[in-house]
Amino acid sequence: MINRGGAHNLPLSTPDYRADMDGLRAVAVGGVIAFHAFPECLQGGFIGVDVFFVISGYLITTLILKSLENRTFSFQDFYARRIRRIFPSLIVVTASCCCFGWFALLPDEYRLLGKHMAGSAIFMPNLLLWSESGYFDYAADAKPLLHLWSLGIEEQFYLLWPLIVWVALKYRVNLIMAGGVLLLVSLVLNLSLIESDPSGTFFSPITRIWELLGGGLWACCLWSGSHAFITFNSRIRSNPIMSNGLAVVGMIFLLLGALLLTPDVVFPGVWALIPVAGTLLIIMAGEQAWFNHVVLSNRLVVGIGLISFPLYLWHWPLLSFARILEGARPDLSIRMVAVALSFALAILTYYFIEKPVRFGPRKTGKTFLLVTLMVLSGSLGLFIFVQDGFKFRASSRAIEAQIADLNFDLPDSEGWYCQDAGHDSPRCHSTGPAPSVVVMGDSHAMTIYAGLRDRFKAKGQDIGLYGASDGCPPLLNVVIQDQGGDPRNCLKKGTQAIKRIIADPTVREVIITSRGPMYTTATGFGDIEQDQFGAWVLHFEGEPPGTRTNEDVFFMGLTKTLDALLAAGKKVTYLYDVPELGFDIRSCSPFRPFSITSKVTDPCAISKDIFVTRNKAFRHMMQAVLSARPTIHVVDLATALCDASRCFGARDGVLFYIDDDHLSNRGSAYVVRRLWNEF
Repeated sequence: MINRGGAHNLPLSTPDYRADMDGLRAVAVGGVIAFHAFPECLQGGFIGVDVFFVISGYLITTLILKSLENRTFSFQDFYARRIRRIFPSLIVVTASCCCFGWFALLPDEYRLLGKHMAGSAIFMPNLLLWSESGYFDYAADAKPLLHLWSLGIEEQFYLLWPLIVWVALKYRVNLIMAGGVLLLVSLVLNLSLIESDPSGTFFSPITRIWELLGGGLWACCLWSGSHAFITFNSRIRSNPIMSNGLAVVGMIFLLLGALLLTPDVVFPGVWALIPVAGTLLIIMAGEQAWFNHVVLSNRLVVGIGLISFPLYLWHWPLLSFARILEGARPDLSIRMVAVALSFALAILTYYFIEKPVRFGPRKTGKTFLLVTLMVLSGSLGLFIFVQDGFKFRASSRAIEAQIADLNFDLPDSEGWYCQDAGHDSPRCHSTGPAPSVVVMGDSHAMTIYAGLRDRFKAKGQDIGLYGASDGCPPLLNVVIQDQGGDPRNCLKKGTQAIKRIIADPTVREVIITSRGPMYTTATGFGDIEQDQFGAWVLHFEGEPPGTRTNEDVFFMGLTKTLDALLAAGKKVTYLYDVPELGFDIRSCSPFRPFSITSKVTDPCAISKDIFVTRNKAFRHMMQAVLSARPTIHVVDLATALCDASRCFGARDGVLFYIDDDHLSNRGSAYVVRRLWNEF
């Protein structure tokens, strides 16, 4: 067993409470709120979550070790304390979201909220969000309980770490070495998987617990009684230069991370070392360091730290609901009100709910009641999910037709290539066993295919959809390095599909389309996509990312693809894509019984000039490619939705889109009917 003989000389023998830790919590929650509400001011504020992880690891490990040392530790007491600490505020916030969502959310949105309520009740929201991450997933800021992913990771850590500590001490295993091995394994997995599986690395507890273990191991070092650690800690506490230096350097790390990091960086990865190291240095400096004692222990800062947990829980739902009700990013004034309201609710929650429940008599009864309420909350969320968001609500019935327009579903069909177990199949659909026409591209190809089926049926031809991989253009040997998953995804679902179609003699015509400007510029369109696609890097297989510009890779890849199809004797049709709206199509109809600013996009359109400007460079390059291949048939889908001055997202009560850029079923049919004779 680790020697604890020197424990009486350590800071752990002093009262547990360190005011500067609450101050550090205030810094962390302030960074997160600034990032969510005012990202233009503090793009790296998201590292506040990593600061929370380190603090939690340090304080929880300290609590466990002191309880074991005093022979007062029990798993029952530990988890009961966790329940009384976390459940009160969490139950209030989720219940409030559920009640407000009844009136404000559409059935699909309310269904998703129920799913996340159920996941948060069993502390698995991070795993649910991991499973949801993808190109067609809901926008992150339209998920009111999205922020609970971090709480899930912490609670999953709490399930295992106390047991590991207890076993290590019981069987005389070196706790520092055991924890160090776990930290290294988690960190190595994080660094090795961040490029190939960014979403999994972000949400998985296995690749994030090293951050909590960083704080936990420092607590273990202080508790161990090791002469080296005692000496080192004593020197820090007795040497103002060293103590103040550690605190200042730590804060510099946090400031650099918050100011220099952006959502475009692949995170956590190596960049997470900055906030983790900075937080550890501040903790190591001790409460006697000037910065910790004067700044972090300031009464106002400590006060914010005390309410940091309910403040963290409240701020995101308020911002998210504002985003949902507005149909776009809320104005600055709305975001400021949301932040102010989150502070007010956090104060009320802390003083009138959290403190009375956490402290005082009848702790056993309180714990049982909280568990019961959490079970009921999770069960209610599951029921909402199973019932598809309660479509019978009055607000839902009034907008039933519009809601139907927002649902686009094209499951893979049977036959043809679609059930070939020996092939890593991309999206696949066919109207017959051997289609002579195949549509290929990204998700936009899938939506226009829905309308093309009737046209080719009228011509007596079967048509298929093959490829249409979410976020992958139809380009041979092109890889996309992004934040959404395995960069080889586009090879599997794009290149392999194209090669197979080239080799298939029954396919005589190939229709190609994709959302071109998104790939060539790596930027979304409008406020609704301002933070998306910035990390997308196109490169050829075998070439390092950044060897060529996205534009060069796209058009070189497209040239090779078109030439390969033509050389195989295929008739090729290229579709210029439909306009991107840049706003949520839901803002085009009075979907909800109320909104914040009571504004509806009218007309539901964007300026034709804006559309032309967005596509000017892309279309100029496309014309050069297509003019050199005059046998390629060209159809401009935008002409079906644009007049001389506007490009429309809806007309006569029909929504042409399901979001800001994907056609709806009725929109796809409308476009094809308008261009019927061009196919």
